[in-house]
Amino acid sequence: MLTREQARSRFRGVVVPLPTIFAGDGSVDTDALARNVQWIIDQGAAPGNTIFLAAGSGGDFTAMSPEERMQVIKTVADVSGGRIPVMAGVQSTDIRVTIDLCNFCEEVGVDAAQISNAFYYDCRDSDVIEWHEEVAKNTSASLIAYSHYYSGSKYDVPLEVMDRLIEIPNIVAVKWGSGFLERFHAGVIRFNPKVAVLDNSLMPVLGHMLGCTGWINHVLNFYPQHPWRVWDLMEAGRHAEAQGVFDEFMTPYNALVDAIMAETAGEGVFVRPALEAAGLDAGVSRRPSRDAAVTPEIKDGFRKLLEDARAAAGAAS
Repeated sequence: MLTREQARSRFRGVVVPLPTIFAGDGSVDTDALARNVQWIIDQGAAPGNTIFLAAGSGGDFTAMSPEERMQVIKTVADVSGGRIPVMAGVQSTDIRVTIDLCNFCEEVGVDAAQISNAFYYDCRDSDVIEWHEEVAKNTSASLIAYSHYYSGSKYDVPLEVMDRLIEIPNIVAVKWGSGFLERFHAGVIRFNPKVAVLDNSLMPVLGHMLGCTGWINHVLNFYPQHPWRVWDLMEAGRHAEAQGVFDEFMTPYNALVDAIMAETAGEGVFVRPALEAAGLDAGVSRRPSRDAAVTPEIKDGFRKLLEDARAAAGAAS
């Protein structure tokens, strides 16, 4: 198990939620996933700028069996080979599955397992605390507590509940976001002295200024130079410039994502057209996500966005 200081050092940079690649017949295509992960490494992923997140929400974990999730987690861990930090999603509505996945993560060399409360029923604070405590009793894996206020049960974890979770020794980091800016701000300040805090908001520059060690971004899957540039500027203390670079790309990107999300659910579904535009393995989506929601106009939008960004970067260099 990582110490909290080791986690603070290890979990620095951009956390990239890796889409699970499904073949045309709907099966998990681990070879394609491995190629995409290796491509990110070849582009310049390194400790300090990148953390892989396998089988998380962006990896459509809710559409996979536990065995398929293990395949995905092992594939990412094997390609990384300990070079790049790896996190894995272990959320489930069955605590036995979460515990099994935690132990599997430790077995294959994953740095930490991303854990949350059960996400079907609405949440009670005491249920959430006891869930985490029970998982921790049954694994020695390092854990990352996670507030997914925007999905599932839409449980915006109260500060006091996260305080209790941080008391659990296995929990070495917090993936933090909130539907309320004041709560996000207060949480980073409150938790940062105790554990590594990973920014799960849409405000990475603010999060970095407050002390977050990393931030979540899908763009690294297909255009890593952009989030790495934002990260480098933030690390250099050039936060105003970082915000400008972030906004220039993310504003049109988010407009394309929003157009897809207005028509279908899921996260991998909005990364696939960008992967395709970048010439990478994209695969197909599993239900409930519908690839039909990605219109030819949206696909053209992703292609143009990448072309314009690369042309601007080339002109600047």
